[in-house]
Amino acid sequence: MEYPVWYIPGVSYGLIMAIISVLHVFVAQFAVGGGIYLVYMERKARRENSAQLYSWLHRHTWFFLLLTMVFGGLSGVAIWFTMGVINPAATSSLIHIFLWLWAAEWVFFLVEIVSLLVYYYTYPLIKEGRISAAAHWRVGCVYAFAGYMSLVLINGIISFMLTPGEALKNSSLAQAFFNPSFLSSLAFRTALCLLLAGMFALFTASRIQDAAVRRKVTRISALWVCAPFLALLAASAWYFMALPPDRQAAVLRRTADIHPFVLAYGWVLPVIFLLGILAFMRAEKMRRPLSVLILCAGLTLVGSFEWMRETARRPWVIPGYMYASAVRPSEGEKAAHAGVGAVSGWVGMIDRADSVAIEKAASDASGNGIPAPTLTAAKGAFIFAQQCGPCHGVGGPRIDILPRLKRFSPAGIEAQINGQGVYLDYMPPFFGSREDREALAVYLNALMLANVGGR
Repeated sequence: MEYPVWYIPGVSYGLIMAIISVLHVFVAQFAVGGGIYLVYMERKARRENSAQLYSWLHRHTWFFLLLTMVFGGLSGVAIWFTMGVINPAATSSLIHIFLWLWAAEWVFFLVEIVSLLVYYYTYPLIKEGRISAAAHWRVGCVYAFAGYMSLVLINGIISFMLTPGEALKNSSLAQAFFNPSFLSSLAFRTALCLLLAGMFALFTASRIQDAAVRRKVTRISALWVCAPFLALLAASAWYFMALPPDRQAAVLRRTADIHPFVLAYGWVLPVIFLLGILAFMRAEKMRRPLSVLILCAGLTLVGSFEWMRETARRPWVIPGYMYASAVRPSEGEKAAHAGVGAVSGWVGMIDRADSVAIEKAASDASGNGIPAPTLTAAKGAFIFAQQCGPCHGVGGPRIDILPRLKRFSPAGIEAQINGQGVYLDYMPPFFGSREDREALAVYLNALMLANVGGR
């Protein structure tokens, strides 16, 4: 808790991270599967000596380059920035644990950028005879390999955040990377990458003018959408079984923060399969609206899965190591005895400012029969931002705290805070002294009263 708090009133940190992450993952996993798709289709174009198929591949690669390198790169930077400001403690820990693997991933990403630029800009050289088709295809293979290796490395790191296993006890990088859900997560993401490659290819194929070429590309792309279906089902079950019992229980929890996304995932996966079948059967009449609908279904699939995965970690950001509120268990024990100010210099500053204010108020009120203040809304507000803000917003769209306060009296709010991590085991415990808890309760009660008054 040694870092400052980045707080946007009304919006929880988790919602901001979710929006950026889902869009980035949607495009980044297309970048992996799309690289494999490109070299597959180019090999087919070489065998058939199809100039029209080469022409479409050139245009598709331009779309691929703009989407994955520009949007994908910028959203990747946005993820790092957002991680750094909403949970700097967790970000710092992941960098320290996986330093050399992050470095390797950045090297592979650099190879992706260079090889994709070379791959796109040398397409015209094939027609001119200045580069062989085989050499151009090998450049594409370099990109596809680098992209997949990036997936492997990132997969090891994010699966560790859900299932660290014994790595925390042994301080083993190998155990951290090859954690209990590493293989199942990799199998799932590989199938998802191939499916997304087919989806985006359907989108660009719908603009091919030649009916025969459009039919061929549409049917191949539709098969890429349908073929991973069984693999995704099997990998989903494998992934779930690889989770420890408490994480499985978190996924199956029938609360509003995760249950709708479990249902969405269960429904949208077969819908995507049926849409892929429809695209295959109506390849001659394939139009942009259907391809857009399939892409929207794909985004829903990615979003619901990523939301489930993130929510399944609760109340942790790294199970057993750090809570979602960026508090380590050892810090929590200290805060429970000595107060939040003992582990957070920022709350400590408020405590010291309160002491000065209280002494001044007591002096001013001396002899007037006016009780000196003992709590400040500022302290409660800061504790809310620090310990509640990662999940709860105020009047926002995700896990809004205001409706949850309506049924509680001031004493009930304090009892609810005290029950975190005990009766509400999916929430981190409250870390702080009784005075800290009272300050937070006073602030939450003021929020509730302000909301009622506003209505």
